[in-house]
Amino acid sequence: MRSSKRRKQSGATIIEFSLSLAFLVPLLIGTLVFGFRLVQAQQVDQITRDLAHMYSRGIEFNTTGAASEAESLADQFGLTSTGNAALIFSTITLATTADCQAYNSTNSCPNLGQPVFTEQIGIGNVTANASAFGTPTSGGTLPATSGVANDYSTTVSPSAQGGQSWALANGFASVVTLTSGQSVYVVEMFDHTPALSVGGITGTPLVYSRAIF
Repeated sequence: MRSSKRRKQSGATIIEFSLSLAFLVPLLIGTLVFGFRLVQAQQVDQITRDLAHMYSRGIEFNTTGAASEAESLADQFGLTSTGNAALIFSTITLATTADCQAYNSTNSCPNLGQPVFTEQIGIGNVTANASAFGTPTSGGTLPATSGVANDYSTTVSPSAQGGQSWALANGFASVVTLTSGQSVYVVEMFDHTPALSVGGITGTPLVYSRAIF
């Protein structure tokens, strides 16, 4: 009689343990994955801050030396044209009356007083990653920088700053309020983390950070 009761209790314990595992194992996996992503997010934050500081001091990352420096800072993320990561450098300013004059020889134009790109540089896989504020080319893609591996860049002419819709930094006015003549330097980093993804548990495998100087 006791033996039969013990066997029933043992069977119930095994069932309860099995049911709890169905909940605990995904929870453990999700916790580990999010923990690793948090570490990567801290690394990405530090990289974007360092590079944005350098960019605001006048370093042009569409040159071989500067691009190599950026790749060295983020070497563990694989900044290649087909890799999982990308850095996007953008210079943004307000379109002025001088830009309007360049666009249509008047003091009025579509982008007057709006935040516009003057430059954008990308390093890494820019095909799969684009700035949250847009890509300032009519085709929506950055051209490759001649002689610099995995590097893409464009500059936006004053006339385009004055009147082309693709020159607008979409949504940037809600992030930073610019004054006339002010320019800011933005660095964004994207890092897709397919190795840190479990279907149905951990969501989109992407770490994103930006710094503005």
